[in-house]
Amino acid sequence: MKNILVVDDELDILDTIIDTFEIEFEERNIMIYKAANGVEALELFKSDIVFDLIVTDINMPEMDGIELTQYVKGLRSDMPVIVFTGHGDMEEQDKLTALGVIAMIKKPYVEDLLEEVNNSLK
Repeated sequence: MKNILVVDDELDILDTIIDTFEIEFEERNIMIYKAANGVEALELFKSDIVFDLIVTDINMPEMDGIELTQYVKGLRSDMPVIVFTGHGDMEEQDKLTALGVIAMIKKPYVEDLLEEVNNSLK
């Protein structure tokens, strides 16, 4: 079984991603977990669940996606992270690339995100 953690503070977008992933992955024994910010995500990441992929927004309250990625990579440097954001400038992109983010997808392109997720789970 594989586990994906999706993190976004925009609940309508989070629900759309979760719904899309559940339809796509229902027969592949992949569990989808969600968090509304980096703090919630970190709590899940530190739990007994072993995640295979994190999909995160950048701009979120309490802990943003860059901070989350830094923390996660500090604990598990091989953790694949995909950023899915409506924002993002070159400086953020450079930081994320340096952290080892495998892809940065612009919202609202859920199909592009789904393709990257499928590629990373192969």
